[in-house]
Amino acid sequence: MVAPRLVAVACLLASAGASAAPLTYHLTDPAQKYAIDVLFPQPPAQSYEGAPAQITLRDKTSGQVLQRIDSPAAFAVYKPDSLELDLNQAPAYGDQSLLFFADFNFDGQQDLAVRNGSEGGYGGPSYDIYLSDPASPTLVFSPAFSSLTRDEQLGMFGVDPVAKRLDTRSKQGCCWHQSATWQIENNEPVMVSEKIEAMQMPTPAKPYMPMGYLDVTERELKDGQWIEHRSVEGPYAEPPLKFRGTLNDKIAFELWWQIQGEVYIGEVRYGKTGSGKPIRLVGESVEGRGVLLHELDDDGQSTGDWTLKDEPDEQGNYTGTWRSPKRTFNTNMRLAEFKIAPQKLEGVVSNQREGDYRMTHFVERIISQLSVKILPGIDDGPETVDITIDYAQLKDPPSEIHYQSALLAGNLAIVLDAQGGPALRLQLLNGAAVVTGYGEFRKYGGSYVKKR
Repeated sequence: MVAPRLVAVACLLASAGASAAPLTYHLTDPAQKYAIDVLFPQPPAQSYEGAPAQITLRDKTSGQVLQRIDSPAAFAVYKPDSLELDLNQAPAYGDQSLLFFADFNFDGQQDLAVRNGSEGGYGGPSYDIYLSDPASPTLVFSPAFSSLTRDEQLGMFGVDPVAKRLDTRSKQGCCWHQSATWQIENNEPVMVSEKIEAMQMPTPAKPYMPMGYLDVTERELKDGQWIEHRSVEGPYAEPPLKFRGTLNDKIAFELWWQIQGEVYIGEVRYGKTGSGKPIRLVGESVEGRGVLLHELDDDGQSTGDWTLKDEPDEQGNYTGTWRSPKRTFNTNMRLAEFKIAPQKLEGVVSNQREGDYRMTHFVERIISQLSVKILPGIDDGPETVDITIDYAQLKDPPSEIHYQSALLAGNLAIVLDAQGGPALRLQLLNGAAVVTGYGEFRKYGGSYVKKR
């Protein structure tokens, strides 16, 4: 938690773009202890360029020089037609200020952070930290605190004055994020907790793990020992896309979809030709084809399949087809804005997971019944899901399979057969379930709707 914004008026001796003329800002600190001069002898030509700067701290009352601090690679964010310099600003992926004033070591005294270079993660800001010291007339440079802004760290650390903790953030690419909390011992930061989130994806070791889930490792230091807890969270849900369009330029509809991991969920509502009642959509991305959405009624029967482009054409239209056993329509739709009930975008609620789910295909004469029971975890482990599928097709004798498997993230099960090979993957959704079958279990796969 960063201190509130402080805006100081600057006195420009020359324009920011005139590299030969010096530039000075006259500032004050939140505690009103100092009169501060920030001098750029040769200022950068524009924002985001580093330049040497000298920070002079003067006694607010007497004007006496107390300390001069040099920053070989200071930064200031220039604002057109503005004589302001922001202090104490540290958005995670935004412009971070040249100076920070706060009590970093929680001794009741104001400390100072000075931007010096871009030695943080991904070329992010790095800071030199200076601490107040009763034994010193000047602020004292702290390598230990300064290191919290360098290497993999993403800029200036956060300060929580209530909990008396510091927090840092780091990342590696898109799919690995770390956050850490630090307490102060012997005037140095010591890590006391850590959370690492690593995005799961199919790998040779885990070929059946879907996209959109996180491996989460949480560590906490207690009585000198690290206590570690690992779990899986997800699926990650993207913001929904909302459309209005027509079938064959005649039948109006309103449609939305949201990606939850690898699964697409959504609804379609027809205009004057329909009941106006929303119809459930469940589907997936199909390589080379775009998005395939199955239109499902309350019995799990597919009443039509939407095959849609997931990118617009040059005119902003999303095109595709709607197909049922009897009819085929061309679809044309554009992004639109309308309200979606928030609960429809949420994952499955814990107490709504158990029950019976149904999938039917009248054309293929298939009726498949999925029964889900949830068993509590043991010793802080994951829950267990008890799965029974009764499958019947007109031309074949009925069959039943029964398995138990660890339930990851409260909604995902990867079921192995007796030989350790893949049998099923189950993902529980809000009011539905998606089963992926492998090998001889492929016939059990499909989109199931929960019976009311």
